[in-house]
Amino acid sequence: MSDDEMSMGECADMPMDGDVSGSDAGVGDDAQQELPEGVKKEIVQAADDAQWKKPKKGDEVTVHYVGTLAEDGSEFDSSRGRGQPFVFTLGRGQVIKGWDVGVATMKKGEIAKFTIAPEFAYGETGSPPKIPANATLVFEVELISWSSKDDLFGDEGVVKTLVTEGSGWKKPKAGDEVLMSLKAIAADGSVVEERADFEYTLGSGDLGRLGKACDKALEGMKKGETAEIKCSKDYAYGEEHPEGATVTLTLREMYETRDVSFLKDGSVRKKQIKEGEGYDTPKDGSKVTLRVEAAMDGAAAIDGFKASTLEFVAGDGEVCDALECAVAEMKRGERAVLTVSKPELLSEEKLGLKGVRAEPVVLTVELEEFSKAKDTWSMSEDDKLEWGLARKERGSELLKAGRLAMALQRYRKVIDTFRYVDSMQE
Repeated sequence: MSDDEMSMGECADMPMDGDVSGSDAGVGDDAQQELPEGVKKEIVQAADDAQWKKPKKGDEVTVHYVGTLAEDGSEFDSSRGRGQPFVFTLGRGQVIKGWDVGVATMKKGEIAKFTIAPEFAYGETGSPPKIPANATLVFEVELISWSSKDDLFGDEGVVKTLVTEGSGWKKPKAGDEVLMSLKAIAADGSVVEERADFEYTLGSGDLGRLGKACDKALEGMKKGETAEIKCSKDYAYGEEHPEGATVTLTLREMYETRDVSFLKDGSVRKKQIKEGEGYDTPKDGSKVTLRVEAAMDGAAAIDGFKASTLEFVAGDGEVCDALECAVAEMKRGERAVLTVSKPELLSEEKLGLKGVRAEPVVLTVELEEFSKAKDTWSMSEDDKLEWGLARKERGSELLKAGRLAMALQRYRKVIDTFRYVDSMQE
C-alpha cells in the first residue's frame, strides 16, 4: 500500500496507551453516548427522522470518510478518493479510539465531523509520513450502514448477524414452541442440512448439535426475523466439519400456549398459531363469530365432525364449555389449536361432536369477529345492578343444566364487579 492510501485498518497496529475501544463505554449505549473530552462531534447532515438506532459494540459498520490534519487542513486519507467504503467491527480496537467511540453515536445516513485529540488518535508516535506526532485529526464520516452482530456466548464461538428485522416485541423463551426454518452451510459452501417451516420447542434438544447455538439465537429474535449465526465446530458439527458452519434461521411464528379452562386445571389448552388484532377479547354479552375448522383425536379426523362457523353470545352457554372458555381469551383474527382433555367439555351438537369420547380432542379454530360489549366500569349503578341480576340468572340456568364451571364463572364475574364498586365507594 502506498503512502497515499493509508487505510484506517492500519490503526489497530498503532500503539494505543489507555485503549478504551475494548470496553462498552460509549459504544451503542444511549446512557453513555457522551463523548470523552478528546473527541468532539459536529453533525454535518442529520439522519432521516425514521432512523433512530445506533450501532453497538461488535457490529460491522460501513462508512465513508475523509481525514485531514487540524493544524493545516491537509488531507491524509480518504475512502471517497479511493471510491471504496471502509468496513470495520465497532469496539474491537480495529481503528483508533476516537472512531470506536465516535461512530457509536451515529445513525444510519448521518454525516458527522469528529475532531480527535492525539490521545484518541495516533498519540506521540503519529503515523509517518502523513501524520506527525501529537497530531489532532479531523474526520468527516458518513455512516452508510451496519450489520448487527452479537457474540452470543462471549467466546466468539457463535456470532449472530441480523439479516432481516422482525416485528413486535415478543421473543421466545425455553419451552416455547415456534415455527421456523433452518439452513446450515459448511465452510466449503456445501449444505449440511436444510429444514423449511417446521415446528420446534426451544430447549427440546431436537436440533441435535446445533441446539445450543440455535436456542440462544432464537431467544433474541422476533417474529419474521432472519438471522445468520456463524458457529465454530464446538457449537456445530464437531470434527465432521472442523471449520464450523454458518446457520441461517428464520423465525416465522411464535406459538403461545395457555391454560384457558375455567377451572385452570389444564383441561383446555390454547396454542396460538396466528396472532390476533389489538388487545380486546370477547366479554359476557359479546356476539361472537367463531370458525371451527378441524377436529382430531390426535392422529385422525373425528368421525361425524362438521366444520362450521358458529355465531353465539359469549357467556350465555349457547356453545360447549371448551369453546366458551377459549373465546374469552382470544383476540379478533386469532387462530388457535385447542387441546381438550375432558371430552364432556366438548359435547357440541352443532359440530357433530355430541357425545364425543376421544381423549384428547384437538380443534383448530379462528375468531373471525366479535362485538365489543359494554365495560362494567362504564355502567351506571342501575345498569350494573341490572347486568348483575341478568348474569346471576344465567348462572342459575347453567347450574341447573349441570354446567358447574360455566355457572361459577358467571357468579364470579358478578361478585368481582360489585366488590370493585364497594371498594371504590370506600
